[in-house]
Amino acid sequence: MPGEIVPADGNYAPSPVALVYPDAGRATPQAGYAGADAAQNRRQDAGATDRYDFDEMLDRNADANIAAPLDLGPNNERLEDINPKVVHALRELVRQYREEGVVARRNEIRRIRQARLFWQGLQYAWWNPNDMNWHLPYENRSSDDRQLEDMPRYQFVTNFYQGFGLSFVAVLSQDVPSVRFYPQSAQSLQDISAARAASDVATLIEQNNKVEELLSHVGYFLWTDGKLGAYVRYVADGQRFGFHEENMLEALEIPLGDDVYVCPQCSKETPVGKSKLDNRNSDSNTYDETQASSNDEFRAPNPDEPGSTIDPQQCSSCGARLDTKHIRRAERVTVPRIIGTRRVPNGQEVISIAGGLELNTPVWANEMHEYPYLQWQAEVHRAKLKAAYPHAADKIETSPSQGSEDVYARVSRLSVEQGLPSIHPGDALMNLITFDRTWLRPWAFYSVEDVDTRNQLLALFPDGCYIAFAGEAYCESRSESMDDHWRVLHALPGDGQNRPSVGDSLVQVQERYNVLSNMQAETYEYGIPPIYADPQVLDFDALANQVAEPAAHFPARARPGQPLAAGFFQPAPATVPPDMLRHQQDLIGPVAQFLTGLFPAIFGGNMEDVKTASGYALARDQAMGRLGLVWRRTKQFYADVMLLAVDCFRKNRPGDAEIPLLGPDGLFDSRAIRLIDLRGNISVHPEADETFPRLKSQQRAVIQQLFGINDPAIQRALVEPANLGYIKNVLGITELVIPGEDSRNKQLREIQQLLTSPPIVVPVQVPTHMIHGHQPSGANGNASDGPQNAEGASVGAQHAAPQLGEMSAASSGSGQPPLASHQPRELVLPSVPIDQLLDDHATEFEECKRWANSDAGQAARMTNPAGFANVRAHAEAHLRAMQQLALAQQFDNAAANTATPPAK
Repeated sequence: MPGEIVPADGNYAPSPVALVYPDAGRATPQAGYAGADAAQNRRQDAGATDRYDFDEMLDRNADANIAAPLDLGPNNERLEDINPKVVHALRELVRQYREEGVVARRNEIRRIRQARLFWQGLQYAWWNPNDMNWHLPYENRSSDDRQLEDMPRYQFVTNFYQGFGLSFVAVLSQDVPSVRFYPQSAQSLQDISAARAASDVATLIEQNNKVEELLSHVGYFLWTDGKLGAYVRYVADGQRFGFHEENMLEALEIPLGDDVYVCPQCSKETPVGKSKLDNRNSDSNTYDETQASSNDEFRAPNPDEPGSTIDPQQCSSCGARLDTKHIRRAERVTVPRIIGTRRVPNGQEVISIAGGLELNTPVWANEMHEYPYLQWQAEVHRAKLKAAYPHAADKIETSPSQGSEDVYARVSRLSVEQGLPSIHPGDALMNLITFDRTWLRPWAFYSVEDVDTRNQLLALFPDGCYIAFAGEAYCESRSESMDDHWRVLHALPGDGQNRPSVGDSLVQVQERYNVLSNMQAETYEYGIPPIYADPQVLDFDALANQVAEPAAHFPARARPGQPLAAGFFQPAPATVPPDMLRHQQDLIGPVAQFLTGLFPAIFGGNMEDVKTASGYALARDQAMGRLGLVWRRTKQFYADVMLLAVDCFRKNRPGDAEIPLLGPDGLFDSRAIRLIDLRGNISVHPEADETFPRLKSQQRAVIQQLFGINDPAIQRALVEPANLGYIKNVLGITELVIPGEDSRNKQLREIQQLLTSPPIVVPVQVPTHMIHGHQPSGANGNASDGPQNAEGASVGAQHAAPQLGEMSAASSGSGQPPLASHQPRELVLPSVPIDQLLDDHATEFEECKRWANSDAGQAARMTNPAGFANVRAHAEAHLRAMQQLALAQQFDNAAANTATPPAK
């Protein structure tokens, strides 16, 4: 099945689509038929094998007034065989929409291709308008009409286009945008639950998709292409995500009793015979599956069947003959039975980023809701496509070449993937097929003039159409909305879809810098001046026969009365003008920085006019504010993609999921995500207080500034145990031991254990005078002799001073003494006892208080009251242990004062 073995990139089809034709005829399908409901559609085989069988079946069903469901396959793989007219209409519709902006698309491909070549360092390519292609110097010297002298002599590249781009990508991907999910209605508990669960789903999706690397791809395409798209879908792929074992079940009918004969004359019941249900093992009470090959084993014996060993019976009361028509079958129930296991590929939500060369959108549209189509093109190996679509393998093998525009885009993509400006004939790229995936909106079908074909398209694809072609071969299609899977982002505001990228303004600056660099190289090489010599001073004939070597002797004779140097002259060497060097430095410095907004403060460069740390911080904030134009658009785009991913999670996940987490106590934990919690309506918004990303170094600087502020509230926040772990992580000193951190982590682990069980409730008899406040000193549920009794102290540390049930209203409000000397009460003990000697009671009690007032504690109080009561009992045990230690200290002080004689 294509959705399971990941065709090309792993599209997933949740359910098949059944095409139903009405009884009035076969020309028009039923209007409004929703064929994409995953919970209701099932594969149904109508028996049609080719188009003629299909037509005959429609005629037969039309005569019989029957609607015929057709098995088109889970992704409409058989649609072209059954109804080629519909597939042809889709193919022509895609071609028609693409031809609307063919000229603008060519210019877009040219611009993006040049930018990607510049990123790779191929910056001397020249554009040939005859073949609409980029070429390297000296590439085809024989066929090139340019003179050899016109070619650039040097191809030195100082690629600051890539350097600035890397700084931009690093800034954009250094921090993951924070998103927050909100309920559509604050009064709906279902919406609130969905908003909370969506945050956990987003965390899981970010982990699975390596979000930092994803943001790096986003930054790269914003720098080079200026346009990108994010495609969100569910992929089931065992090679990428592994497999899991799944039980295979079959339905088994078991009788709840015995079948009996009912006499037609006297109505007396006579057992048919021993039921096979009695073949159970009486010791283990387990049904023997080896004897249960099918449901027929529980069928009543039929004496009239051939080979039957059951003889007809007679009624024991009246003697009437009893046969199978007099049998009354026992009630039967259907139970599942495991017949084996199978390997099932794991699946997860996948987010793919497509750049401008791969993503084709209508050039005239400004917003995504205006798109009639969206197309994603990629080159996929022929073998993979044939394995993914075996029904179309023969067509993919012999797929004809595409149109000129498709070939032009294909060559551009393959050239940048190879690092070459053009495709060389020797490259073995014939096995790469262009895989076109196109999404059409429902209103796009109204470009089809044929009303019957248009109605069939609207019935087949009520939410819009996804259709895939491998070259010209049809692969699959399904009803799928573009808005449920795609989001498109532009780097800068502008008109239409062909908008500039962040690095576009630096391309021409890079070209000018390269020209100046070549001029310098030529000046250095060809500016070496010649040496002129007097032929009467230097013997040129002897010089020509002389071998040039170190310390060689050359015959020369000075003119009379003149030095030997007077016979030689060398003009001054050529020099590069100083203003050209300054201009070159300006291009790579202030000009490039102003055009891109990447000032030295961004990438840690030197600033001559700034000498202080505060000045660097101010310059950095100003530079980041310039990049905030792109960052704000990226944040909103990321939030929209996360909302699509959460929606994909709840639509396609087969069951609940869990997130492995490293808990605050330092141990691995997991958080469950239940699909039932995602039924509400939610929205998403990026964090409003983020204007640009923050580095760890910046967070470290802020914390250091807080340490220097003498404010009691800030100092209390810094020493809060819950903040100490974060501060240690930001400072990067993981070996630092913080007092009380181990006790806090220990208490967090104990809280997780306490939440899994209720407290221990023990009934006790409490003296009446203790209830009325006359409890003697030291009677705290443990030994009354204070700390002298070590065993009693230990017991008191674990279950000391039990929490007693409140007095009834009658005994507390009447003012009358109780009739009995002892009254029953309940002793509430935690399931995880404390340790009097080794526990840090103060730290652990404060951690219990902090947790109880946190969101997690309040949620546990509402959803898990028994577990919360267990945590409360544990906290009270710590509190009573602290009180006992204080009483023991007072007792020791009093004893010391008594033993000390008074001073004279």
